[in-house]
Amino acid sequence: MNYGDELRASVYGLFIKKVLFIKKLKSESVVRATTLFLRDNIYMSKMKRLSIILLALFVAAQFTGCVTKQKYTELQNQYKKCQDDLTYANAENVDFANAKKQLAADLNTATLKVQQLEKDTLTLSRRLRQSERDLAKATREYDELLKNFAEQNVSNQSQMNELLGNIDKIKDDLKAQQDSLNAAKAILEAKEARIREMQTVLNQKDAEVKALKDKVSAALKGFEGSGLNVMEKDGKVYVSMEDKLLFASGSWNLNEQGLNAIKQLAGVLETEKEISVLIEGHTDNVPYRGSGQVKDNWDLSVLRATSVVKAILANGNIEPVRLSASGRSEYLPIDNNDSAEARAKNRRTEIILTPNLDKLFELIQNN
Repeated sequence: MNYGDELRASVYGLFIKKVLFIKKLKSESVVRATTLFLRDNIYMSKMKRLSIILLALFVAAQFTGCVTKQKYTELQNQYKKCQDDLTYANAENVDFANAKKQLAADLNTATLKVQQLEKDTLTLSRRLRQSERDLAKATREYDELLKNFAEQNVSNQSQMNELLGNIDKIKDDLKAQQDSLNAAKAILEAKEARIREMQTVLNQKDAEVKALKDKVSAALKGFEGSGLNVMEKDGKVYVSMEDKLLFASGSWNLNEQGLNAIKQLAGVLETEKEISVLIEGHTDNVPYRGSGQVKDNWDLSVLRATSVVKAILANGNIEPVRLSASGRSEYLPIDNNDSAEARAKNRRTEIILTPNLDKLFELIQNN
């Protein structure tokens, strides 16, 4: 409880105790005087006005026997108004206190910002002065460089002219090298084009050789397992026939089975008109023990090759110019072991089919 509350309680208690006594006082002059006093002192503070109003009631109660209802009501209204004013003043006081705190906080923040700005300004001032010093130094150095450049430009003019001459010579050399490079590039492109053309021909020949091998294999399929082997090697087709398929031991006359195989092969060669045919006769290393015109393995290998040539010509419409025969005797074996199986492999006749390579040779010669 504050001082105002205590005062109001005391005055109110005193007012109750004296109310009976106030009724005995009849004099209106005292009431009028008290009213005039209150009117003259209306400018006093809210707290004082409340106390004075209650005091006036007390005085009026002592000097008059009663208070009129109108006066009493008027005093009550004034008392209520004073209470309202006091409440409003207290609220304003609280608002002012809060506003003061906020203003103090804002002032502190602003003070800190000002201090920081002063520090930043001091730092920027130092940087500005340093930048000015650096600029002055750079300006002096730049002026010195310009001066040195002007002096060197005059003294080195002859060297510069010589350098420019060398540059022109280098340009001419580069141009000559570029022309030579362009010519070499053109030659290289032409060679690459011919190489591509040759590769195309080779690919075509490889395809033809593979097709020929497949065709010969198909024609001689019935003789598989009888000492016949068809293979592709070095761009050629090799038809290898062991002597047991073609000839009797020591003979160069074709037997019936061998003749049938040659007929099948001749049918293929008749359709493949661009194929060259080489027939090679091979023997083992056992010396030939015959008599008459055949003296040794050389004779035997040649006679067997020519027998195959004659059989091909007799059983197909084939130009003789496409065929040739040769004997290799025992000197090109396929198995060097000195066994019966190895010697059987070496006794063979090879029919070598070679595609026409004239176009490829022509390309090679042009290159």
